[in-house]
Amino acid sequence: MLVEINNVRFDDEHPKCFINFSQAEGRTFAFVQALDLGLKNCRHKQPMTKCCWGIWDHSEPEKSMSNILNYGAKWPSLPKLEKVNE
Repeated sequence: MLVEINNVRFDDEHPKCFINFSQAEGRTFAFVQALDLGLKNCRHKQPMTKCCWGIWDHSEPEKSMSNILNYGAKWPSLPKLEKVNE
């Protein structure tokens, strides 16, 4: 699946793009990592990853992906855990 919205592209054949599904309260949610290409007149030298999530409908994958890339919430920045010596 290849979906590009504005400056963000999801390509399931690209190694940095992925999608994970989770279900809660009878709904399916998708956690997506896509590529931020930069603005059309000012592209990034290398695409940057963009992480967002939203509601997923398996019967309409392209529409679901478009909605997530357009309106999906960002993943929270999680703190890195330090190893505890025991």
